[in-house]
Amino acid sequence: MESVVCAPSRVIVGSASVKSVPVSRIARGKMAVLPAGPVSLRSSFHTGLGFAKQPTQRCATSRARVLVVRAAKGKKQESVYSKTVNLPATKFDMRANAIIKEPAMQKFWAEKKIYERLAEENPNEPFVLHDGPPYANGDLHIGHALNKILKDFINRYHMLQGRKVRYVPGWDCHGLPIELKVLQGMKDEERKALTPIKLRQKAAKFAQKTVNSQSTQFQRYGIWGEWEDPYMTLLPAYEAAQIAVFGKMFLNGHIYRGKKPVHWSPSSRTALAEAELEYPEGHTSRSIYVAMPVTKVADQAPEEVKALAGELALAIWTTTPWTMPANAAVAVNSDLDYAVVEVAEPKAGARKYLVVAKDLVESLQEKVGSALKVVVEAKGSAFEGSVYTHPLVGRESPVVAGGDYITTESGTGLVHTAPGHGQEDYQTGLKYGLPLYSPVDDEGNFTAEAGEAFVGKNVLGDGNTAVVEALAESGALLLEEEYAHKYPYDWRTKKPTIFRATAQWFA
Repeated sequence: MESVVCAPSRVIVGSASVKSVPVSRIARGKMAVLPAGPVSLRSSFHTGLGFAKQPTQRCATSRARVLVVRAAKGKKQESVYSKTVNLPATKFDMRANAIIKEPAMQKFWAEKKIYERLAEENPNEPFVLHDGPPYANGDLHIGHALNKILKDFINRYHMLQGRKVRYVPGWDCHGLPIELKVLQGMKDEERKALTPIKLRQKAAKFAQKTVNSQSTQFQRYGIWGEWEDPYMTLLPAYEAAQIAVFGKMFLNGHIYRGKKPVHWSPSSRTALAEAELEYPEGHTSRSIYVAMPVTKVADQAPEEVKALAGELALAIWTTTPWTMPANAAVAVNSDLDYAVVEVAEPKAGARKYLVVAKDLVESLQEKVGSALKVVVEAKGSAFEGSVYTHPLVGRESPVVAGGDYITTESGTGLVHTAPGHGQEDYQTGLKYGLPLYSPVDDEGNFTAEAGEAFVGKNVLGDGNTAVVEALAESGALLLEEEYAHKYPYDWRTKKPTIFRATAQWFA
């Protein structure tokens, strides 16, 4: 047996008796044959490597001279402690050798058709697990492994219960993630010349290649299923079945076209599902407090409130100043207590009295830096039906009753409502038949509907600033401050999204 070792300061060689041989006796840089017998090394480092047991073909220490030690094929020496340890006798190897044994086992499964035979010959009722398909847009990651392995647990359990298990894996081959992968590998000139048809063809080719790769990886995980006959959303038969179902739904009146606010990514120029959003730490928004001047007080309001109509304003709070041009109402919580407060030092041209939730009077007073004296208290329902004027566009809008989303945790207890830019606002708008303004285009820029002062400006940049400045000039801005909170970002571009009403198909 040959062993290649790093030369220590001394090499101990022996057979019946152990000898110590200085390194100086060994020719440096040359191969030398030492006396026969088991070789041990005085250094604990070399001893721990077990050179006497296993041949090593190379030494990793660059400075050391390499020596070839030829040991006799004598009897294996046993430790004096070997007979004192009670170890079980087992046929299992000390090493798993999974890289060799797992493929061999999977080959055995395939050749003997273990999955197919269990699926057909088990005596009990069928069990079908419908596979929610992964996107065919890249290699697998730990999330894929967790998903598929847990499903395999379920299937194998039912097989052990004697059920006929059928597991048909599938892939989602449509959608923006796949198209983005295709576009990432193209130059700008090629992108510009790309037609929708060519993009779909390239996306289909990429998806098919990815399906083949992912299928191989899933099978390497040991997942049992009908891998030779999966379902894919790009297959003509699958697409035809989808169209047939859609047609039936349309004929039965379940499909309609309408506008609804959705998460919109200006950076991707597309709507996003909730699963496509991220909420990173550290986002800060510009929040503003605005006074909306009241022009008519509701009939059921206390007389003391009616008497202040010409000097009264509604104090609202928002973290999206850019949505102010789309304001269609101010919402209150009917069950909350509100207060009309007198502002000790109102700004020039500003209303002297403000409506604010009673529990938030103190916090608003600290923010505006002026004493607020409570004049009248009333429930939110007392203000429903009042009318105010929009400080930027001059249109009149109502005070409405919102839902439980209106609280006293922050803000003023009165909610700026823009049905075109928020889910709760949209629901409130449906309830009261409010107009749905959404003066923002696909790229996140104001349209002409927002007004000449804002058209073309980006709502997440200079457009937001322009709205704040316009409110300040009108005298309606009470204060502006930064507000740190969770905010949705596009998971692909890592940039902020907005709520924007777009034409959608609804079922």
